[in-house]
Amino acid sequence: MNSKSLPTVDEIINSIKRSFIPIILIEGTTDVFVYRWLKSKLETNMVSLQPCGGRNNLFSIYDRRSEFEGKNVAFVADKDTYRFESIPIDKAGIIFTSGYCIENDIYGGSNISSFLDEEDLPRHQLLKDIVGKWFSFEVERFMNRECGNSLSVSNHINVVCPVGLEHICPHFAETIGYREPSAEILELVLVEYDLNVRGKQLFQMLSRFLSSKGRFSSFSEKNLIEIALKQGENHFLERIAIDIKRSLGAAQP
Repeated sequence: MNSKSLPTVDEIINSIKRSFIPIILIEGTTDVFVYRWLKSKLETNMVSLQPCGGRNNLFSIYDRRSEFEGKNVAFVADKDTYRFESIPIDKAGIIFTSGYCIENDIYGGSNISSFLDEEDLPRHQLLKDIVGKWFSFEVERFMNRECGNSLSVSNHINVVCPVGLEHICPHFAETIGYREPSAEILELVLVEYDLNVRGKQLFQMLSRFLSSKGRFSSFSEKNLIEIALKQGENHFLERIAIDIKRSLGAAQP
């Protein structure tokens, strides 16, 4: 399923009205694999998983929940910029990830970084420092409302810091008007690095070293996400599963 084939907000709401089974609404199709795994933790197959075609669509459906009052629906979304500001009161009924996105919860609740060889640890830490400073710069711009109401952090790490460099890419830095982030914002981001810096970049950084030539095994970002997801007990993901159960249970007569 791709975003072009997803139903509209009105179509999803009409579908909810007609449904006789619980429904978990998520943002999009990218993380369906993860939420299918979470769904398996609910101890029932009688649950429907519905991507909404984006964060704004999910929020729109949530705002119109009075139209399907009494239906068994749970809303799950990435915390995103709410990592750095309070969750609005009017979004209090949505289940948010603990970290910036679901990949952060997967990464932060696993020991996937232990896959790194000891000799790669210093270079991995250097890369984390570079990416962390860039991410902090974007957080500072967001908090100062220099770039609207969203964070511009979708760049792949190879754009931020190409292989072979030990600093942010000069061309990229010039393109975004990069400046050193303030010590306060840098500390805010780094204090919980694995939950704050976008999870996709955390796995990209790991994959850079775990897919390098000469290794006995090679791991892509998707490989690493699946391994981390299925490693075992993960308190971040368990919390989401518990909250989904509670949310769906609350609608039971």
